Amino acid sequence: MLFKIAFEEAFALPTSLAENTPIGFTRADASPEEDLHNNLLDIHGHRLRQMDENDVEMMILSLNAAGCQGIEDPAKAEALASAANDYIEAQVAKNSTRFAAFVALSMHDPAQAAAELKRCMTLKSGFVGVLLNDFQSSGSDGNTMLFYDDARYDLFWEAATRLQTPLYIHPRTPTALIDAEMWRARPWLNLSVLGFASRVSMHLLAIITAGVLDRFPALKLVVGHMGEHIPFEMYRIDHKLDRDRFPTMGVRRDKLIRDYFGDQVFLTTSGHFSTPVLHCSIAEVGAQSVLFSMDYPFESIPNACMWFDSLQMNQHDVVAMGRNNALALFPRLTQPPHNLEVKSAWECGVGGLRDGSATYGLYNANFNKRTATR
Repeated sequence: MLFKIAFEEAFALPTSLAENTPIGFTRADASPEEDLHNNLLDIHGHRLRQMDENDVEMMILSLNAAGCQGIEDPAKAEALASAANDYIEAQVAKNSTRFAAFVALSMHDPAQAAAELKRCMTLKSGFVGVLLNDFQSSGSDGNTMLFYDDARYDLFWEAATRLQTPLYIHPRTPTALIDAEMWRARPWLNLSVLGFASRVSMHLLAIITAGVLDRFPALKLVVGHMGEHIPFEMYRIDHKLDRDRFPTMGVRRDKLIRDYFGDQVFLTTSGHFSTPVLHCSIAEVGAQSVLFSMDYPFESIPNACMWFDSLQMNQHDVVAMGRNNALALFPRLTQPPHNLEVKSAWECGVGGLRDGSATYGLYNANFNKRTATR
């Protein structure tokens, strides 16, 4: 598919890479172009060449995890957010037809977060939304976890709604205490295998069940990795959220969690390139809830794009997920300096018989002999 848009794509600040160690690792035999640190620091070189080679028109950049959420000192977290936002604004300005950015925020103080969000969305250029790396670390030992379903964050949610700023909730590492209790004896299950999804899905469901989306009906939230397991648990989640059993739960009594998807909650394909899983997600929450993403540089751009471009499903859903849903969710992409436009399936090269040749059933060029590669 031509003209794809991708959302969960990370960068690192050159001056703070050592202080803000990225999640992930680099193989010992990795080439320079495969090196995680190199790719986090690079924006206009290898990253852009791979976008060109794989028909990705726009990439929305975000500060690598754990970012500001991993810093327990409020002043240091706020300083990192400001520096990251100033830096990425300048980078996007160099090529705003190919790049946009998510605002980075410290979430220690909801009022300060709202003020930084307003600064970026009204006084700066190139920002289309916010990305938060799950909970905010706090406390003298970093083990205090601040979650945004707390009522004191309504001040922030009100600002995000007023500024028409969708918010992406991205995974991060656990606190030292949680790591010691749950993951240290089994580190292979932490991070991308299980830990990320477990923590982010809890946080998203906490926000929804606290009634945040009901109090702010124009607020939009996004999670990656095909919904952080939520679509596959949807029946059981809605079945077990008994309103009589949990009378203090803040979510509306007449709505299921499923009802919020496609209107206020969206998911991306980042790092989860499975067609059966995609079909399951579409069956549970609809193609209007799904957006293409890659998770670069933690995932391969060619791998993500080869998978998505090979999907065998109706062309309108493919183009909606690959591009047009994004433009509806992030309207600033359609405005200066980005000026992206909704495109048809035909314009995106999806569907049709492009070479005009006769076929013997779309998959093979010979009636009697198999010629297609496995």
